[in-house]
Amino acid sequence: MLLTSGRETHKAGDVILKEGSHGSAIYLVTSGKVEISKIVQGKKVVLDILGPRDMFGEMSYLDPAPRSATATALEETVLELLDKDFLDREFNQISSDFRHIISSVVRRLRKTNQNLVSSPTHKGERKGVNIKISFKKASDFFRAYLGDLANGGLFIRTAKSMPVDTLLNLEFNLPDSKNVIRTTGKVVWTRSQDMSTEKMPPGIGTEFVDMNPEDRELLKRYLASLGSS
Repeated sequence: MLLTSGRETHKAGDVILKEGSHGSAIYLVTSGKVEISKIVQGKKVVLDILGPRDMFGEMSYLDPAPRSATATALEETVLELLDKDFLDREFNQISSDFRHIISSVVRRLRKTNQNLVSSPTHKGERKGVNIKISFKKASDFFRAYLGDLANGGLFIRTAKSMPVDTLLNLEFNLPDSKNVIRTTGKVVWTRSQDMSTEKMPPGIGTEFVDMNPEDRELLKRYLASLGSS
């Protein structure tokens, strides 16, 4: 059982830790959502969205280097801080050789993450296929809709990897409605198969771009109806 040494509550928009800063605290998400992002060529790239029972900050504990990403609360979020004395005791009980292996894996992961988000991609590359998504229930749509993004977007569950900034032709229906929305979706983050969990499946987060005003208003009214139901 993990021991904790304190609790923090953050409101939407709070920066919990910043890329490049120093610190070794490990956080456990009790409630809410946390966005993990990096700045690449002056632009924010979202690496993951964390929820309850997810942890972050462990890389700087295992490898004393500056934070490799920024963690931001997307909504009111409660965090537990793992007790450092407890972690130190547990970690120091491991053999020095095994500690070296763990540290090596963390350093390699840091390098891999940096290479992935910094690798050159064709800016604004558009895939020549439509992605059609069908929502049968309002709850299905609500889980897929990424309201924290400035223009809204969808989470698309897929094991296929797509580079950040790839442009996709999206087509989806609104549940209990005959209206179909067609728009462009830009990939803003991905979650690979090996980084997924039962509650956080593999897929891509897309942001709507160039949505026509009629569809945007339709989507706005539909989301308002979900909030009032």
